Amino acid sequence: MDKDRNRLALRLRRLKLLHFEVVLAAAECGSLTAAAAALGRSQPAVSQQLAEAEDALGVPLFTRGRQIRGTPYLPAVLRYMRRAINDTRKLKGELEALSHGGRSVLRVGSMLVAGTGLLPEAIVRLRDSGAPVLLEVVEDIAAGLWARFDRNELDLIVGRLDERAYSEDVQSRPLYQDQHCVIVNRRHPLSAAKAPRWADTAAYPWILPPRHTALRRAIDATFLDQQLGPPEPWIESASPSVNLALLARVDCLNVVSRSAASQYAGLGLCAILPLKLKYDVGPIGMVWARGDTGPALDAVLAALQEAADLRVRQPDAQA
Repeated sequence: MDKDRNRLALRLRRLKLLHFEVVLAAAECGSLTAAAAALGRSQPAVSQQLAEAEDALGVPLFTRGRQIRGTPYLPAVLRYMRRAINDTRKLKGELEALSHGGRSVLRVGSMLVAGTGLLPEAIVRLRDSGAPVLLEVVEDIAAGLWARFDRNELDLIVGRLDERAYSEDVQSRPLYQDQHCVIVNRRHPLSAAKAPRWADTAAYPWILPPRHTALRRAIDATFLDQQLGPPEPWIESASPSVNLALLARVDCLNVVSRSAASQYAGLGLCAILPLKLKYDVGPIGMVWARGDTGPALDAVLAALQEAADLRVRQPDAQA
């Protein structure tokens, strides 16, 4: 067994980044001809480099033909190769920035619940501290951010924590709770009701989060707790801009975080109904790769913690 491991380690040492690039291009293009064109290399060279990669790994990655198809080994290999290439690109960019007296780059993925208050406050605090950090911020739903994180395109996720935030490959830190609430437009009949009930909402169309999400399950469970059937979606959407546009035109209902609802209400875009989910989803927090550290990450984590502490002490000021 030890001899087999040693032989595999020796073979893997033959792999270079150009082999990684060939495997990724072949997987994305679907043919060696297209992969060679995308890489600006000859097809014989690409074919040889792909064969070298498979020999080093000890497993076939593609079945050959006019169109190549990935074997069951390919997805695991791609996951690690993407991470390695993204790490190399990040290192190159950061070294270039530092060589010109620039700032370390940290790639942050933000969910809407963090983007309305927590992250902006942390960014301002980061600037005031003088930390030499340049943030690259991407906003997306949880599924999109986790997919980017798995490809090593993000260093940090800020948003609502779910079961993925507690896996052995990552570190996480909960910051505060942010309960969800129901919003409608300001002319909606329920906005004038003194004590609207969950049953009253059945008469109006619902904008619901996509099925199989934690929030959708929480909404369905709340209705079931009221001896009501889960609401039928008029539309399933996780797009804040689309949802707000629909809310402005139609007397519908939507569920968002309290921080987002407070911001929208402050801008006159919605009214908040006094309805509380019986069951809610996880806390707001931050997630990064286990073992990852450095001055840039530490500075951003500290700024986020300070922003969260301020929010807990002064919730009205952060709404």
